[in-house]
Amino acid sequence: MGSREVYIDLGANVGETIANFAEKNPEALIYGFEPNPSLAQNLRARFNDDSVLIFEKAAWILDGVRRFYLGHDLSSTLIDGKRSMPDYPEFEISYEKYVLVETIDLSRWLLDTFTENVHITMKIDIEGSEYKLLQRMLDTDAIDLVKTIYCEFHYDRFPAISVETHERIKSQVAQRSDLKVWR
Repeated sequence: MGSREVYIDLGANVGETIANFAEKNPEALIYGFEPNPSLAQNLRARFNDDSVLIFEKAAWILDGVRRFYLGHDLSSTLIDGKRSMPDYPEFEISYEKYVLVETIDLSRWLLDTFTENVHITMKIDIEGSEYKLLQRMLDTDAIDLVKTIYCEFHYDRFPAISVETHERIKSQVAQRSDLKVWR
């Protein structure tokens, strides 16, 4: 028997990548993580079968509760200090407008949930949180469970994330997983 195909979507948004993966891999187990309450509700309605599990949680480095700053559905974030984007006003963040969301220690969850006999593909689009998340996955060796990672990096939108940090984490992840820069 071959390994089980698993897809994990961090920042599932409206579920387009989930739908695309499910269409190409109908036997796969699919997990979507989306902390935005209205988006998570829509995802649960869209994928109301046993093959897709939607978690209304933010993929993070700790289990807990954290502020989730709201903006456009494609730009909400857990991370403080997002640079203003005058050319893209629809992606601005209001740090006065937030909801409290549950966070999950994704590394712990991966290590508790999966073994080596799965083939995990992961999409990461979590608006700046990818650096701390990937560093934790590297530190805990959870990264070794994930065969392919599609990641949208946002170092250019958060001044606290240096180009050096971006390059170091990207390089370390690419040594242990098939990293594809997404978008």
